[in-house]
Amino acid sequence: MNRVAVLYSRRPEAGIIDREEYRLLLQRGLMLATETDSLTAAVKKLFGLGAVGMKTNCLVGRQNSTPVALTEALGDLLEDCNLDANEIIVWERTSRELERAGYKLNAASTGRRCLGTDSHPHRYGSEFFSYGQVNSLVSALLVEEITSHINVPVLKDHSIAGLSGGLKNMYGAVHNPNKYHDNHCNPYAAHVSALPPIRDKHRLTVIDASRIQYDKGPGFMSNTMAPYGAIIVSTDPVAADSVGLYILEKLRRSHGLPTLEQAGRPAGYLEEAARIGLGQNRLDQITVVREQLLDTGRFSPREDTE
Repeated sequence: MNRVAVLYSRRPEAGIIDREEYRLLLQRGLMLATETDSLTAAVKKLFGLGAVGMKTNCLVGRQNSTPVALTEALGDLLEDCNLDANEIIVWERTSRELERAGYKLNAASTGRRCLGTDSHPHRYGSEFFSYGQVNSLVSALLVEEITSHINVPVLKDHSIAGLSGGLKNMYGAVHNPNKYHDNHCNPYAAHVSALPPIRDKHRLTVIDASRIQYDKGPGFMSNTMAPYGAIIVSTDPVAADSVGLYILEKLRRSHGLPTLEQAGRPAGYLEEAARIGLGQNRLDQITVVREQLLDTGRFSPREDTE
C-alpha cells in the first residue's frame, strides 16, 4: 500500500509556518513516509552519495511560491545527516523566478547552491529524452549535477491542468513546456515525469499546503486562497498529488465550488501517471497518515474532518 503523510502545523488556521516548525513537520513526515524510526534512517533510505536537488515552484513570486523557509528546513535536516552544504541544490527554471520568490542565489563552490536552469553553463542537457507524447531536453542541473531529487511544489488550482502539484511542477524542468498544455495537460504531465532523468532521480515529494489557492490559480488571487497549515510528504509522486487533489476538492466544495471535473478541467493526468507505473492514484489504495504538531513538540493523530 502506498503511503502519504499529511502533517499539520500547530495552528493550521494561520496559514503560516516558520523554518523551525517546517523542520519538525518534515522530520516527522520523512519518518512516516519511509516507515523508519529516525531522521538518519529516513535520509539513508532515500538518498545515496551525491547532490540532492529541490525543484521549487516560484512562478507567482513571494505570494504563492514554495516558501524559502521550507527549503531551508529541508536543507537543515540534510546537513544534520552529514550532507555537505554545497551538495544541496535549490533550483527553478530561471534564477529571476527564484529571486522574485525571495530566494538568495548562490552558484559558488561553498554553501548551499540556489540557481535557475538558465544560470547553468549548459542550461539544458545535450540529449533529448522521450516518453509517450513528450520529447524534451531536461535541465542540466538535474541531468548533470543532481543525483537524488526532491520535488517541492505548492498545492493549488490550475486554470488548465486542474491540479498543480508535483507532476505539473516538473514542467519547469524541460525546455518546451508550452507544448504540453492541450487536453488539460493530459497525458503530458504524466509523461514529463516519466522522462528518465526525472523518474529515475525522484526520491521524495513534499507539497507545501500552508495556504491553498483553491480556485483561479495558478496565479495569486487573495479572495480564493485559504489557510491550510500543512505539508504532504510521500515517496510516491502520484499518491502525493492524489491526496493533494482530495484536499483541494474538499476546499472547493466547502466554498460552494464545483469539482474540477464539473468545472471542465479534470486532473486526468493522474490516472495516466498511475497507468504507466509512476505511482498510485486511487485513494482506496493509499495509506494516508494525518498528524498534528502540538505545542509540546509531539504529534497526535488527526481525523479527516475538513
